[in-house]
Amino acid sequence: MSFHALRFTFLCLVLFGSGTIARAGMTAETPFTERGQADFDTALQLLNPYGTWSKISGEWAFTPRDHRAPYTDGRWLYTEYGWYWKGNLPHSWATEHYGYWKRSTDKVWSWYPGPIWLPQIVEIRATSAYIGWRSGEVDSDGNFVEEPIDRYSKPDEWTFVTMAQFANPVTPDIVAKPDVAETQLDSSTDSRHTYLTYREIDRPGPHPADFVKLSRDGGMLAPLSMRDEAAVVAPHPAPPSTNNATALKNGTNAPALLGAQVDPGMDARQVNYWITMSLPTFWTQPPPEAKHNEVYIYRPDFYQDEDGIERRITLWFNPNARNTLADVFGKNTTVSPTSATNAQPAGPDVPAVPASSAMDQGANPFRSPLDESFHSGSASHATNSSSSASSSKNPAPSGLNPPDAEAPLPATNAAPTK
Repeated sequence: MSFHALRFTFLCLVLFGSGTIARAGMTAETPFTERGQADFDTALQLLNPYGTWSKISGEWAFTPRDHRAPYTDGRWLYTEYGWYWKGNLPHSWATEHYGYWKRSTDKVWSWYPGPIWLPQIVEIRATSAYIGWRSGEVDSDGNFVEEPIDRYSKPDEWTFVTMAQFANPVTPDIVAKPDVAETQLDSSTDSRHTYLTYREIDRPGPHPADFVKLSRDGGMLAPLSMRDEAAVVAPHPAPPSTNNATALKNGTNAPALLGAQVDPGMDARQVNYWITMSLPTFWTQPPPEAKHNEVYIYRPDFYQDEDGIERRITLWFNPNARNTLADVFGKNTTVSPTSATNAQPAGPDVPAVPASSAMDQGANPFRSPLDESFHSGSASHATNSSSSASSSKNPAPSGLNPPDAEAPLPATNAAPTK
């Protein structure tokens, strides 16, 4: 083979290889339709600036410094999963969608982490004028495990708002007073609805069609596209002929074609609901081609189960106890603080946005708690020992290393709170 032939063959191989690499890089990107995976260490670092961790009844719990009741600052959106709570707090992405909340005897709410993401983790009850919800302990299937006497005998743990308030942004100042909440809870009933898509889906909460006219900014439901609006204005064609009277009464013969029986009394109203898309990282922005009815949220699938999460938190605060974990996991451990008000051990800071220059140099903004280089007492943080000591007397965020930047809210294109 001549020199020119060899060179041509080599160039073809190089070009083919580079093309393969480029295509592999493109396919390696996490699509927004799939949930990204992460260690719970990521959540630890993102939550670190906003609260403290402590052992309560032998379990790790996170107590936000604002001591605000959960699910009182945000809004309800109706999605393909049913009612989804879009919280406004910087820790809402985790604390109001994983695990559960419990209030202690000192009336302070704390969050107990869990590995399963849910659109909301509350029990919903309603009267003719108010809707109320309360967070409570759930099992791995999302079922509430507390006895009814415990769930319904604490009206001050319930958040009640009017129907119009439910359809719009919720803030702590519009929540019903304890006396009103008690009256409404006494006369409330379990709130559920059946939503009809390609099948009947039983879901918690009221039917979304009841709030189409109550939502002032329309953000509770996904906006209509031009095609949707045209379909609403255009006259509906007559249904195909069928001998199924039930199908005719419901305006469709699809159930008849499928051989299914439809209850004539069933609520067949439908709304334009939001489609949830998954951001691969906390800082990822929605793509420019995002559709009008898509809401992008950060909801990682954690590698750890409940026991694994407990171990990661324990190692976070006590990385030197790896050989004596049995002692650390005990209910009366002295490693962790005994109350949420005590100062917490130093933890790593979380950058507001990962610096590209730092990433280019190989620096990783998320590090394992097994890496002692970022724990207090290490050489890299010797200069912070005085600040860590002073923070134990200061209720402000403690144990954070410069620049001590708080993480922003996750990127989303959902309707903003007004």
